[in-house]
Amino acid sequence: MAQENEGIQKNLPKEIQLNNGKTVKLTDLKEKVVLLDFWYRGCYPCLKAIPELIELQEEFKDDLVIIGINDSDNREDVTDYFAYKKVNYFSTYKSEANISKKLKINAFPTTIIINQNGEVVSVESGYQKGTFKKVLRKTIKKIIKDKSHS
Repeated sequence: MAQENEGIQKNLPKEIQLNNGKTVKLTDLKEKVVLLDFWYRGCYPCLKAIPELIELQEEFKDDLVIIGINDSDNREDVTDYFAYKKVNYFSTYKSEANISKKLKINAFPTTIIINQNGEVVSVESGYQKGTFKKVLRKTIKKIIKDKSHS
């Protein structure tokens, strides 16, 4: 595991407060691949990435949990935007938790993929049309395949 991933691994939040009012514990998501998407409404590349994340959530609905991590916008803004875009996953919103800061995320969007054992396996920064979803899909498929062979 790369040094950067270890730092992220160590500082992952135990609980994540979502815009639907629920709190999720990462430890409760074992057996699923978890994708954390760091985004905010003023980030144009982040907004371009969301439709591709919606497609990935649909494609891997039994094996993948996507959680948007937003430390900039208030709960109402996040909820309204997600409703408007018909997003099929939930997100955090601006709170004292400030997950981005704790994990030293400085580029947006950044995606972190965590395997079924709770280990950080991938950290990708930026959005590039055509490759964003392809790279994530490849990683997710590999994790699912590795799990089914173990």
